[in-house]
Amino acid sequence: MSFTTFLFFGFFALILLGWYLLPGRGQRLWLLAANYVFYMWSMPALGLLLLASTALSYGAARWMGGPEDKPKNRRRAILTAACLVHFGLLFACKYLQMALDLLGRVVPGAAGLQVGLLLPAGISFFTFAMTGYLFDVYRGKTAAEKNFPDYAIFVSFFPCILAGPIGQARSFLPQLKTRRPFEAVKLKGGLLRFAWGMVQKLVLADNIGTMVNAAYGGQIVTPLTWIVLILLYSLQIYFDFAGYSNMAIGLAEAMGLTVPENFDAPYFTTSVTGFWKKWHMSLTGWFREYLYFPLGGSRKGSFRTYLNILIVFAVSGLWHGAAVHYVVWGLLNGVFQVWERFTSPLRKKLESRLRHPAARWPYLVLRWALTYCLISLTWLCFRAESFTQLRFILGQVLGLFKTGFGSLGLKALGLQDGMGTMLLICGGAAALVDALRARGRRVRWLQTTVLPYYSVMIVLLLTVAVYGVYGEGFNAQDFVYFKY
Repeated sequence: MSFTTFLFFGFFALILLGWYLLPGRGQRLWLLAANYVFYMWSMPALGLLLLASTALSYGAARWMGGPEDKPKNRRRAILTAACLVHFGLLFACKYLQMALDLLGRVVPGAAGLQVGLLLPAGISFFTFAMTGYLFDVYRGKTAAEKNFPDYAIFVSFFPCILAGPIGQARSFLPQLKTRRPFEAVKLKGGLLRFAWGMVQKLVLADNIGTMVNAAYGGQIVTPLTWIVLILLYSLQIYFDFAGYSNMAIGLAEAMGLTVPENFDAPYFTTSVTGFWKKWHMSLTGWFREYLYFPLGGSRKGSFRTYLNILIVFAVSGLWHGAAVHYVVWGLLNGVFQVWERFTSPLRKKLESRLRHPAARWPYLVLRWALTYCLISLTWLCFRAESFTQLRFILGQVLGLFKTGFGSLGLKALGLQDGMGTMLLICGGAAALVDALRARGRRVRWLQTTVLPYYSVMIVLLLTVAVYGVYGEGFNAQDFVYFKY
């Protein structure tokens, strides 16, 4: 069930009705039932897998208990066994075919083996949420949850289960212990954020995606058009995923619940390292806490720090997809960050001499432009479906040295009349919102007003209705991160 359908709007209205009218225990059971209906809508059998995984992590946490309950070796064995099952299931569903394909290149007899396992929606996200909870219980950061329905709500929370943000039990579960009263300000704020997310997804991401998909689908374009599309894809994937995250966070806020932020104006940063502190923050936070720090973080010298960064980003690439080009994408991001750390002393020495604004501003703009281009280059590895396509695109771009830049033919790729202007207007509004976020400001005053609030809501909804991509042919899987 997609967030952007009238079916979901009616579904969410029913959720809100029961959520705010039922008493405390009934409120939570109503939400649990709604979570499973949402997740099982397209394939009911998936509910059994989700329930079994939830019961496994719940039981393992209860059995493991706190640090004072059992010997450390026994608790570690329980943690290891539970994580092996969770990650083993993730591997079987998502990576087994990739492993067999790689094996087939080495062992001729294994070539062509097919497993045909279904990839359950959201499995990467709820697997990380459950294993993160198990690690927190093992470390004593949170107590094992005794109420199974509450824990099941955390795992299956419908706004986040398909594509995050990846929640933490220690911050989400306490919110369920008291009944959530109706608050008009939170309802208005959540719906406003949801509407803004729809603009990001349906107007910005999907209209840009129409052109990008046409080019990647085989439409012949000039070197200049390829360069523009590579830069535009960075915006497409951002508006797509940030749009989904804003919708998910808005839905939770409308219910009086809080889930983690996922983006914090990432394209306003001036380094790849800074970018990854603000992009998909719930995932990078998970890797930092449960992989980077256990590997030693930056506590064991420069070489180990560099190695740990490369390992984390290689795993991050593999998490995104069962293909080698995703690993290359992750490693590229890791290499850029290692280079930034290695050259940090030189950069700080240079910056100490650029104290006057007339010299410092051009330097920061140059760093921002370079960062955006480097990130866009890595997204090229992310978007390309194979190394063959990646080499072809790079060949087309480098062909400008022989043929020139050529003309910019976006209309041939599906850009409608007037859409360019609308994209600039909406993109400018998005840049303004992110600029305010980068300066630590939020537009929360709007939800406390009447006329300004409803005026903005009407403008957002009309923009989606007139310029959005939806209706016949729209596929919920068009959300980029649904396939991860």
